[in-house]
Amino acid sequence: MKNLSLLSAMAITSALAMTPAWAGGCSSKCRSRCGPAAARCSAKCGAKCGAKCGAKCGAKCGAKCGAKCGAKCGAKCGAKCGAKCGAKADPKLVKRPGGYRPNYPSSPEAAKAGGKLFRDTSLSTNGMSCASCHEGGKSYQPSFAQPFPHKMSMATETYGIKQLHLDEAIQVCMVGPMAAKPLPWKSAELANLVAFMEVEHKKFGK
Repeated sequence: MKNLSLLSAMAITSALAMTPAWAGGCSSKCRSRCGPAAARCSAKCGAKCGAKCGAKCGAKCGAKCGAKCGAKCGAKCGAKCGAKCGAKADPKLVKRPGGYRPNYPSSPEAAKAGGKLFRDTSLSTNGMSCASCHEGGKSYQPSFAQPFPHKMSMATETYGIKQLHLDEAIQVCMVGPMAAKPLPWKSAELANLVAFMEVEHKKFGK
């Protein structure tokens, strides 16, 4: 009987020594991901649910799992992020300031000067001009034929603006595709561009 008791004790001790490493060394989070089986939650589990998990669900998580405009998105989208990444861009960049009353000349001279600015790449920071997209009446949306103010998809998607005036539409293109600052509201450049775009608007509506 003594020998039998001794053998039983030795068997229990041996079994405890063979308890899989995952039982104590693997966290509950790891076990939930890797399962309770020793084969799936052994040393390999540390690689799957430890450091690698941090890489997969840590810094990268911002773009995929968290806010729509995470760290990665910021690098890719930047100021152009707009609707794609969540929050809209500030409409104050392109909207007329409070109390602003435009007084744009509509003379042939102003339109001619505006035509030169329409093709002037120095207005942008990326080598584009208004003509890069719109030379010869190209790339205007059908809504361009409507009287201003009217809806402009780019303004709605980026700034949440439902309708805008012609001068505001120019500012949207300045800040967006041309990656520049908006023109000063009382500047000759904006006034002349409006004069030229009024001519373009009439042509497009015919």
